[in-house]
Amino acid sequence: MPRLIFFNTGWMDSYAGNPRNLDPITGGGAHTKVEGWGGEIFNFKPYRGKYYGYVRTTHGGDIRLERLGATKAADRIEGVTVVWTAPRPVEEGGGSCIVGWYKNATLFRAEQQRPANSRHLWNDHLMGYYTTAAASDVVLLPRDSRLFSVPRSKPKSMGQSNVWYADDEANLDFVRQVVAYLANDGILTTPTARKRAKSPMQPDLLKRLAVEQKAVETTWDYYQKLGYTLESVEAAKVGWDLTATNGKVQLKLEVKGLSGTSVVAELTANEFTNLLADKPNYRVCIVTNALIKPLLHIFSYSKSAGCWVSQEGVELAFEEVTSARVFAI
Repeated sequence: MPRLIFFNTGWMDSYAGNPRNLDPITGGGAHTKVEGWGGEIFNFKPYRGKYYGYVRTTHGGDIRLERLGATKAADRIEGVTVVWTAPRPVEEGGGSCIVGWYKNATLFRAEQQRPANSRHLWNDHLMGYYTTAAASDVVLLPRDSRLFSVPRSKPKSMGQSNVWYADDEANLDFVRQVVAYLANDGILTTPTARKRAKSPMQPDLLKRLAVEQKAVETTWDYYQKLGYTLESVEAAKVGWDLTATNGKVQLKLEVKGLSGTSVVAELTANEFTNLLADKPNYRVCIVTNALIKPLLHIFSYSKSAGCWVSQEGVELAFEEVTSARVFAI
């Protein structure tokens, strides 16, 4: 069993800073609510092949390395797996979940100073860190992949502390589940996942229809692999194409397929209305290069930034247009 420690932080998409206010932090405690930032905002922004992670400890205290097998005199310990958790926004289902991890990490007893040239700065304040790991050992899960729930109520759980050693015998089964989850690259399997039945394709099917079908298949496969149960609602014209459900999380996926590489698509009036009606749970899924090498771009709404943005930090712009029906009289 690897040496595991859980660090709870605020919720962000990228944890790579907040350029142009596109990725604000939420749910990170009193400090982030008042100041609008926390030391964890750069936890997944690399510097020279390494990542540096911060967690707000109780009263600024030290990490108790001896609970992970170090001596009481040790200032660090090697080979630790650091599991990062965060509270999912209430409007998206709530609860705490795993957002990423550092494997083979070095964990320090006291807060360290990040490299001066790393530019991990907020208002000229250089962030500190408690753990560091090589880029090859670091995983940040995309927003919709964060499905592994972490209970916060005592006993046998993380409680309200931001640092949890999970070294009690009562936590052994849960820790084993986490270890298996990490070994499976953060993929939850579900017995209810069903393969989407493909529509029969006629030899003379228009290219546009082939692109659309491939886009839906690509999106379906992506979310099914994450552990969602999917339902096609395309024929019902409800304002989105697929409904993806995993526990309390239910997403409305509007899928657009493109044969080229530019991210540009049109929403119908019904789609746009439903997008505005349920922004937290609506996703605009645009598949580019659909017939050659499909690439899925998923845009979700950031309430704090007031815009739609992808996991990669690309902002989606909306241009409202009007149309008219013309006919001879």
